[in-house]
Amino acid sequence: MIAANKNDILDSLLFVYFRWLARRAFYTIAGRGLEHLRNLPPDRPAIIFCNHTNWWDGLMVYLLTRQMSHKAVYCMMEEKQLKHYRFFTWLGAFSVDLSSPLRSAAALRYAQRLLQKKETAIWIFPQGKLSLPNDPVEVKPGTDYLAQNAPHALLVGVSMRYEFFRENRPNVLIEIGQPFQAIEWTEGRIARECNEAVARANKAAVTQDMSGFEPLFKPHWTVNKRWEWVKLAATGRLREFSPTN
Repeated sequence: MIAANKNDILDSLLFVYFRWLARRAFYTIAGRGLEHLRNLPPDRPAIIFCNHTNWWDGLMVYLLTRQMSHKAVYCMMEEKQLKHYRFFTWLGAFSVDLSSPLRSAAALRYAQRLLQKKETAIWIFPQGKLSLPNDPVEVKPGTDYLAQNAPHALLVGVSMRYEFFRENRPNVLIEIGQPFQAIEWTEGRIARECNEAVARANKAAVTQDMSGFEPLFKPHWTVNKRWEWVKLAATGRLREFSPTN
């Protein structure tokens, strides 16, 4: 397996680039329940589980690390992908090879060692593969094993949803569930927590209701908003301008 090789200097440089990349691609990246990440206790490790629907999920996880700067954040990543994007090891990514139980076990042992440190937080995509946004989250056995063998940890279910609203770029809706203790784990609990987060994010996407969502970054104006500003400015009616649709 490929171990993480965290580097704070390279992390800071890459964050500037990835933030620019994400802001260029999306209108808004917003989370509901961000306080659950910010308030994770510094003296207990955490395992954060998230659905996985596209390539951007890994980048969203990375951007969310700035909401939990008091934790040493890691992410379990498919080995063939990490070989292709090896620089992610500098940000805390380590590999899991799902081609055999023996190779998967190596990643689980590595994660267990990381979780012995109270400041550790590990992000995991428990489906182990890309799935459709509305597919139920099914948890691989190794995920439950890790939660069972880290009784001192806190567990958090997260969902990400990508949706067009009224702007010319899509929105990212991130739903973060209430943390619960690993000692409260029961069979199916992780899948249930993730699926409940998925349902809440999907409802917000369908209704286009952003109540309770907090943007990670201030949105750039869309094309139609820039044109509207020009028209109102030309007619002396800028007081009527609103930066959102």
